[in-house]
Amino acid sequence: REGGNIKLMIAIVTPDMLMGTDTVKSERRQHMAKKNPPPTSKNPAVSIIIPMFNAEKYIEPCLQSILNQTFDDFEVIVVDDCSTDHSVELVKNFFDRFDGRLSLLKTKKNSGNAVAPRNLALKSARGKYVTFVDNDDLLDKNAIENLITNAERFDTDLVITERFFELNGEELSTNSYQHSRPVEQPALVNDDIGKRISDFVNRCFLWDVWGKLFRRDLLVKHKIEFPRVVLFEDFCFFIQALVHAKSYVRIPERVYVYRNRAESLSHDPPHPFDITRNMIEVFRVLDRFLSSHEYFINHRTYRYMLLDFFVQRRIELVSKNIYALSEASEIDEYLRRHIFNANPQENVALTCYLFDFANLARLTIDRLSDENRRLTQALNRNRKELAHG
Repeated sequence: REGGNIKLMIAIVTPDMLMGTDTVKSERRQHMAKKNPPPTSKNPAVSIIIPMFNAEKYIEPCLQSILNQTFDDFEVIVVDDCSTDHSVELVKNFFDRFDGRLSLLKTKKNSGNAVAPRNLALKSARGKYVTFVDNDDLLDKNAIENLITNAERFDTDLVITERFFELNGEELSTNSYQHSRPVEQPALVNDDIGKRISDFVNRCFLWDVWGKLFRRDLLVKHKIEFPRVVLFEDFCFFIQALVHAKSYVRIPERVYVYRNRAESLSHDPPHPFDITRNMIEVFRVLDRFLSSHEYFINHRTYRYMLLDFFVQRRIELVSKNIYALSEASEIDEYLRRHIFNANPQENVALTCYLFDFANLARLTIDRLSDENRRLTQALNRNRKELAHG
């Protein structure tokens, strides 16, 4: 255990080993054909949604891991976000192998993230349940079976996994980013909304939509979709599902294989301006939802608890990158325009909750300005000494 993270090295593998050899795959398909005939129901049990953009390096192993599932009553919806590589052709090569269970949709224009593709897929989904997979990740062969077995066993709207596999090159490990100890047995949670929010802000589970199973009727009934923002879209989606679910179950099984890539967003973070701008947008989306929900109207403490948690986590992300700014005056102007001069009558909560962030930024700007002033003075002294030398 390191800093609240649990990390256990369990194997050295290659992506091919995750899928098995051709012989093993052939035998498995023959076995599954006998055990589970191709689904005949109009509506499958699970819709697996995969947003895709320029994923030619990873989409084949991603689809192969789904093809190898021990549970096969599912549909796969891949939504291409106007890829410019060979991703689409590679997906089409899988059509016959999925026996009609794979469909390929396309956005009208590149959206830049997974929001539009996921929302488009949700409109087309027919499954009783929905799960999400990123185009560069994989599923354990028992993933869908584990998820739906627990959903049906507990008759719940939401299944949450607490651990996952992490693939770094050819090294596979088990990981968990939550702060609490993962459950060892399935745990059904029927607590009121306040307890759910408390567990969430205490990091008993995370908001990523991968590694989870959502009842589709829940999403349709409450019109839950991903907000049209650039970052943090998972946060709003998951919170709405968590609040509206009649119950949820936390399970110990590891079903998702997260591929840790050097070129991923986490290794090439957005500019602090973009993060800040998007944080404000998401804050407003989240606050509109909370302020319209009866529970949070009557229990404002939990509303503010959740808003504070969101802002504090985003401040952590911004503060890691703010020191790279070359022009500190730019962020000062941005904060002055969007935070300090915001009309409090329009958005009191936003002004209050971003005040800490604004102060952090101002302190950083002051520090950078002082450091720049000292360096300029030292440079001028050196120039004078050289001139007189």
